[in-house]
Amino acid sequence: MKKRETFTLIKLTKKTVNVLICLLLLHFKYTFTSAQNNSPCVGCAEINFQRYASRPTDPNTNPPDGPFNYPVPANQTDWPGYNSKIISGKPVGPVEVQESGVLRLEVRKEYGGSIQIYDKITQQNLINFQDLGRESGLSSYSGPDSFSDDAPYWKTGYNPLQAGDAGDHPAKLLFHGNIDGYVYTKYQCNSWSHIDNRLLEFYYEQWVKLDGNKVHVKTRLTHQRPDKTFYRAYSQEWPFAMIAGVRSVRFYNGSRPFTMDQTSASNGVERIVNGTYIVHQLTPFQITEPWIGTIIGANPGGGERLIAMTCSDFYHTTYNINAIHSYDFSEDGPTVTYSSNAPQYHLDSDNTWYRDYSYIVDNEKEIRTYVYSQARKDKPDFAFTKKNGRNGWYIVDGGHDQKEPFQRDNWTVTYDGKADPGQPISARGTKLLSPWGSWKSSDFNTVYLKMRYSGPEKQLRVNWLLDGQAANGVDSNYPNQNAVRFPRGVRNISQQSLPFNVINDGQMHTYKLTFGGNPLWQGVIQQFELTHNFEGPVIAPGEIVEMVYFGVNNPDNQ
Repeated sequence: MKKRETFTLIKLTKKTVNVLICLLLLHFKYTFTSAQNNSPCVGCAEINFQRYASRPTDPNTNPPDGPFNYPVPANQTDWPGYNSKIISGKPVGPVEVQESGVLRLEVRKEYGGSIQIYDKITQQNLINFQDLGRESGLSSYSGPDSFSDDAPYWKTGYNPLQAGDAGDHPAKLLFHGNIDGYVYTKYQCNSWSHIDNRLLEFYYEQWVKLDGNKVHVKTRLTHQRPDKTFYRAYSQEWPFAMIAGVRSVRFYNGSRPFTMDQTSASNGVERIVNGTYIVHQLTPFQITEPWIGTIIGANPGGGERLIAMTCSDFYHTTYNINAIHSYDFSEDGPTVTYSSNAPQYHLDSDNTWYRDYSYIVDNEKEIRTYVYSQARKDKPDFAFTKKNGRNGWYIVDGGHDQKEPFQRDNWTVTYDGKADPGQPISARGTKLLSPWGSWKSSDFNTVYLKMRYSGPEKQLRVNWLLDGQAANGVDSNYPNQNAVRFPRGVRNISQQSLPFNVINDGQMHTYKLTFGGNPLWQGVIQQFELTHNFEGPVIAPGEIVEMVYFGVNNPDNQ
């Protein structure tokens, strides 16, 4: 997300001071509607395009279980529409459109298949398209950080992006067609930071369909990178959205998820000092219901109207407002309200990821009702198999594994350690982290860990993170931001940690870990960590942990 223009100090113009002060004072209550009636497709017309010769090849990996099997059309089809609206000096170009009674979906050819959503109720285009680094979708990250050192403006490392690059070159179209009511596209992604149309061996397939007040997006990301280096986990934007205009956001990060409990809201404003507008940072935080909504106006019957994003693992999010001083709600303006799901993933060189998500445009109750109806994992249950791979877990501060896709069952991690300035390399700070989730502490107090350990230690620890907690600290310059994102404050990790004796014989053992006696086993558990003891001598590189299972079920009974 480093490509986003995330200024925290913005000088207000006289024209907008009064409006923005009202925004700050009204805070969560104020909603915005666009002053402009942005036509969703100015000058639409029929147009024909040549067909591309080849059908995309399906990857060898298996899609996740479920009714959707990621079908590819047998034949390409032409782009049936054309949007002549000028954005950044050029027409939007060829499009494919689907419509319902309340929404209009537009898939745009020259933007990597990125989608525009026009809301017929508030009469506005919702997604910002000012340049190819905005839009919505999936933005992926990996190492090395120096990958973009030769780029003139942006330094985002290795960053394949759906729409195109910073030089205004769109992603390379490989296939476009229709199947089972979905618009299907396949593109080869550019390196966002570079301006020379630098294509990466990263392929972005998308299936998108309008369903009343919802837009369903299914994606398959296929990586065939020549560089086979193991890189650390990076925070991904899977998915993100750049909503046009100055907006407030809503989410739920409380301890009573899936009960219609009161949500939290933020207008992204920290304070105004001498006419300078200070906005919230991009610091990610946990939520306990898997969605975040952006307020776009009012519903006909009253109340807020939102566009929300949701997916099955949407429990780690962030938001930010950019270019408030322009106060521009148009799709080609500088002002955006950004939000994303921010999971951590190792972007392995020869892997395939399936990522599905939906947009819902409605009131909060309808959005949450839909989210509640979706399947979810209500207790931790992670098997590390050939099919599951890391199962969303990742390595922090010095380690490597066999990379995904796994060639056999079990996750084998070798600890390489890390050297702090002036200190020797040590693996004491290396740890394995689970994905974020929403697991009520009242529903379980025991987990099983089956693993093989080879190393010098005789005791390890499992730490946990609660709803509304900051894992490692906060920036005290942003008290309002911290209050809404981290209402529980900063975790005291020494009190939210369970030590257990580990058998370091290199053989497989199952450990039963019981947390119920700890007074801080409460609320919603959102993440687990497997770590060393906090204090102790240097641990030389070379420890090995081979994990089979972590969760509420005894793996020896299965």
